[in-house]
Amino acid sequence: MLFKTHIVFGFIVALLSLKYLQPENQILFACIVMSAAALPDIDHPQSVVGRKFRPLSYLFEHRGFFHSFFAIAGFTFLVYGFSGSVLYSSAFLLGYASHILADAVSDGGIMPFHPLLHLRLKGFFKTGSVYEYILLVALVCVAVIIMFKI
Repeated sequence: MLFKTHIVFGFIVALLSLKYLQPENQILFACIVMSAAALPDIDHPQSVVGRKFRPLSYLFEHRGFFHSFFAIAGFTFLVYGFSGSVLYSSAFLLGYASHILADAVSDGGIMPFHPLLHLRLKGFFKTGSVYEYILLVALVCVAVIIMFKI
């Protein structure tokens, strides 16, 4: 999936989570979710995040470790260790997991147990295809409906 699709999907996850988690600072919470939704692509040298951290993007296989359940757990614990906040580490978890879920329906798929098992779960959307753009428009519509309770 493209950066913009991950951000919009992360935004929807943040909006849906606000009602249940009720963070005091909703904007910060949503920003953490959306930032975490972009983070797994740090392993792709052409991604928005990967271009900021070039050495990492060349050291790791795209959709390898950073797209695994181990990365979700490890980075969430790191965020909790630094922040001491269950709420903000939950925001990180939600955003990061939303990225993995979205990539699981793309044709590139994910390897959820990498590096232990190289099983790849694949979907049917080609990244950047017209179908992804249709999905993106649908997600934007869903976000607007949630925001304005249409």
